[in-house]
Amino acid sequence: MHQANTEAILIVDDHVDNLRILSNILKHDYRVRAATSGEEALRLLAVVSPVPDLILLDIMMPGMDGYTVCKEIKADLRTREIPVVFLTARNQPEDEFQGFAVGAVDYVTKPVNPPLLLARIQAQLALAAQLKQARKTLEAGNRFVAKVIRERDASEAHVARLEHEIAERERAEAALRESQARFIRLTRGLKDHVLFFTHSLQGELLYVSEGFEFLSVTSHEEAIGQLWSDVVDWTPESLDHGLEQNRLLLAGDITIAEFEMAYQHPTFGLRYLTLHEYLIHEQGRVLIEGVAIDVTRQKLQEAQLRTLVRAVEQASASIVVSDHVGNIIYINPYFTQITGYYKEEIIGKNPRILKSGEHNQEFYQTMWATLSSGQTWRGEIVNRKKDGSLFWESTSISPILDTNGAVVNYVSVKEDISDRKSLDRLKEDVERIMRHDLKTPLNAIIGFPQVLEFDDNLTDEQREILALIKESGQKMLDMIDASLDLFKMETGRYIYMPQSVDIIELLLQLAKITQPRLEEKQLHIELTLGGCCVHVEKQLLVRADRRLLFSILSNLLSNAIEASPPAEIITIDLEQQEAVTLAMCNIGTVAEAIRKHFFEKYKTYGKQGGTGLGTYSAKLMSDVMGFKIYMDTSDTENRTCIWLTMPSSV
Repeated sequence: MHQANTEAILIVDDHVDNLRILSNILKHDYRVRAATSGEEALRLLAVVSPVPDLILLDIMMPGMDGYTVCKEIKADLRTREIPVVFLTARNQPEDEFQGFAVGAVDYVTKPVNPPLLLARIQAQLALAAQLKQARKTLEAGNRFVAKVIRERDASEAHVARLEHEIAERERAEAALRESQARFIRLTRGLKDHVLFFTHSLQGELLYVSEGFEFLSVTSHEEAIGQLWSDVVDWTPESLDHGLEQNRLLLAGDITIAEFEMAYQHPTFGLRYLTLHEYLIHEQGRVLIEGVAIDVTRQKLQEAQLRTLVRAVEQASASIVVSDHVGNIIYINPYFTQITGYYKEEIIGKNPRILKSGEHNQEFYQTMWATLSSGQTWRGEIVNRKKDGSLFWESTSISPILDTNGAVVNYVSVKEDISDRKSLDRLKEDVERIMRHDLKTPLNAIIGFPQVLEFDDNLTDEQREILALIKESGQKMLDMIDASLDLFKMETGRYIYMPQSVDIIELLLQLAKITQPRLEEKQLHIELTLGGCCVHVEKQLLVRADRRLLFSILSNLLSNAIEASPPAEIITIDLEQQEAVTLAMCNIGTVAEAIRKHFFEKYKTYGKQGGTGLGTYSAKLMSDVMGFKIYMDTSDTENRTCIWLTMPSSV
């Protein structure tokens, strides 16, 4: 702490409030004078004696700005040695650079931290005192030189040697000032990522640069005099590793220790440093000096890269990376599994080694035109394996561009779709069989009862049987057509043509057709409209495809019959508001394992011979017709309901 009223500080700022604040901070330790403009400051410096020991100078002032004032001060022989510290709200690097360029010794940004400001002023005054003492020494040397010249007029060589020594001292002082300013800029500019430090062999911090806060909540001023382990929460493994590196330094096994350490930051969690340490000897003591660099982001990027590499290596898809001319530089293991080619056989080769000959030249020209435009090409390709067999792949090829927009690599992600293609061909075959091989005999089954009905000798029971045969055959034909329609729906080729359909009529027909199954389990169907029993002559029209709607209801009722215990009631309740809602409920619950997948394809559970297509087809046909369908099952009520919402045709 300075003695009161020993050193004088001139504050130059056009804001009176700033002058008041700064005066209050400094008045206990220094004699303070103030000027509200650059012009006033220069007039004051011209007449005051002695001149101030330090000047705090604002930059942004009306009239003459701080940069100009500083130049004037440094141009005057009487004031050029006064240290100038800029105190300003301007915080851009170019502003700070210009401040040092016009002769400032420090650059402090507002708002100020009083303790830090006092510390910087004290440091600059101490440096100025040292320079003043150096100048005194220089002056004494000059006097000595004059005396030597007077006494030894003949010793020109000795005089030249003394002059050289003086020049060297002046250059050393200038280099010292420049080095100090450069170091301050360096530590400030990198304070969020780099820390310079000096500590004793016991770990006591003797010096740390600005930016200590990225290690701890402790400021760099507060850290001085404390142990590393007290102000930074090192992980136990890192602490042990750091001590071992220090031991190797002291033993002389290494001259520079380079190692990583991890610590827990109270706010930002686990972070990582790379440390570079070496020994120094200062005033008879052995100390450790070094730099710590924050590498947390680099560690995270490395971890992400390792995750990405594992994902690519373990992916169940072929991944190929090529250079800018298309030659392969990387394949993942799945590529080998699919094609039969190993890395040593394929690296450096062009992907055309897989070419099957199944695609024409136009196909490849279109692909390369897309890639050359910087776009991703997607499509299906027939390729050839190492053993000569063909296989289908769904392929996505993306060009990788550098910062100039030039292609440097191509990345291909390919999925083997041979099974899907085989299934598509199988579906086409099944469709052809169902369209021709099954529908032809069904036409005879449907037409033959019509011929028999012309016989006048048939009894009523016989006519009823013929009607049932004809109706069942027609329903079978409709179901075959519905199966063909499902395939079209899955492939996006189905054309939906809605019409007005009486859903009550369909339900009554369905109840009649399923009567034998109902009687076998002693089940009954209770059909209601708005809670009231439905009469045969009642109509309720919905907007739908008659055949698809019948197929949906048939699948849902068939499931309800299978799931219901014997001698129970299956309720079908219809509600008509803006839309028509059907609720089909039965006793029993859906197994827990299948509830989330109830409408998914091939999902079945505990049903002998079940295909998992009934509810899937119901959902698919509902989606095509714009219906909403969902299932609700309750373990508490031991009840399952299927809800179907359809647009009304009214």
